[in-house]
Amino acid sequence: MSRSSYAAARWLKSAVFPVAALACAPALATPFFLNGDVVVSVEGYGVPGASSGPYGDDQAAPLALFQYVPTGTVSATFVNALVLPQNNSGTNFAVSGEYGSNTEGSLQLSGDGRYLAIAGYGVNAATFNASPATYSPSSTNTKLGQSGSLTGQGYTPVPRVVALIDANGNVNSTTALYNVFNANNPRSVYTADGTNIYISGQGATGDNTGGVFFTTLGSASATSITGNDGGSGSSQDTRTVQVYNGQLYVSTDSQNGSTNRSFIGTLGTGTPTTVANSSNGPAMLSGFGNTGGTGKYTITAATTNGINSSGQQINLSPENYFFANPTTLYVADSGNPKQSSASSSLGDGGLQKWSLVDGNWQLDYTLAQGLGLVANSNSHGVTGLMGLAGQVSNNVVELYATSSTINDVDQTYLYGITDVLSATTEPNGESFAVLADAPGDSTFKGVSLAPVPEPSTLALLAPPIAWLLTRRRKFSPLRGKLAQQRLI
Repeated sequence: MSRSSYAAARWLKSAVFPVAALACAPALATPFFLNGDVVVSVEGYGVPGASSGPYGDDQAAPLALFQYVPTGTVSATFVNALVLPQNNSGTNFAVSGEYGSNTEGSLQLSGDGRYLAIAGYGVNAATFNASPATYSPSSTNTKLGQSGSLTGQGYTPVPRVVALIDANGNVNSTTALYNVFNANNPRSVYTADGTNIYISGQGATGDNTGGVFFTTLGSASATSITGNDGGSGSSQDTRTVQVYNGQLYVSTDSQNGSTNRSFIGTLGTGTPTTVANSSNGPAMLSGFGNTGGTGKYTITAATTNGINSSGQQINLSPENYFFANPTTLYVADSGNPKQSSASSSLGDGGLQKWSLVDGNWQLDYTLAQGLGLVANSNSHGVTGLMGLAGQVSNNVVELYATSSTINDVDQTYLYGITDVLSATTEPNGESFAVLADAPGDSTFKGVSLAPVPEPSTLALLAPPIAWLLTRRRKFSPLRGKLAQQRLI
């Protein structure tokens, strides 16, 4: 959908609840999200009456969720949007994002399929932007990501908040964590059941507030899973955390601390709730990059993305990932690695497909056609992917991704692509389709499939701000069902 038609639909067909009326609204009991739809997290764009922009790079901004009805992976129709709460309500906290941040805003579906999970900052965006130094140990700070989260200091701490959103659009933001990700970004959240929660991110250089932590719904504190980097006392630096087949995984791309790491790895055995791997950080998946553990990889003709070339040694930069089955792993690579252990500064941005063969992961090919990638030495443009979600039907994999850009406020996109699950060489004709572009003054971040509707709702719910549009009737052969035509 073009930006002009998107904007016309947005303004001409929307019916907005007044913000004041929502302040005392009961928990929503009608499905807001429908199973099989695609949801994108968005920084900076607010529903009319809820917030205003534009927002500058690194300012505080609202977080919203845009819902789309996909037709396979070739097109998508915008349905509605939900802005996460911008004000505290009871024990629920406001949820804001750092506008333009290229490492936060990951959106994930819970293990039981009932909730969307995202991390943010527990402060009203406008309040923070009016006086950012109030929330930071530095009086010159203007960035939300540099706000302090430590208690007992001479500033007002900003908790890093976990927001869980059910299929009815109800938001639980009671999990507001202090003393984690101090002066830096919370990046991703994973929950299996809406109660037990893993959260990942980065802290300040030299402290121990970064990495992966375990907490529970409604808590104000969390327990470190990664510990200090290599036992040095430096903070860990991790990206997307998730559980697959009962095992805890995390991606990392960092020079922070004593050990360079750009790979996907495991944390302990199963789903630990205390420090794992003897505080040495994630253990790299066997074969994922070089044996030295820094995520170097030598590109071949089969694995090039059209920007790099065969024979070049690059660093991987994994962001989100999707296990299609126990032996097939899709990785959204940003193409803009944070470290320089490889001989070439080019990355391998795009959608990488890895296969487990004889106990080792091998890179089969990198899907990049249709992304319009540019080298990471440019000033602007798309270098790779950030968000990723997928679903498998027989031997077909439907994948949805969001772009990773060089400049924080470059145009971002939602893409779709279909791959052959069993393929180990790139099938002919596979290309990304642009499903949507982010409206002005906003950036797309994470992407997920919609949660499954259920009659029960989360406890202690904060009323969301809903922007309602009439759902169009769409059919996806691969989903094998009609999306209901309804006013949500």
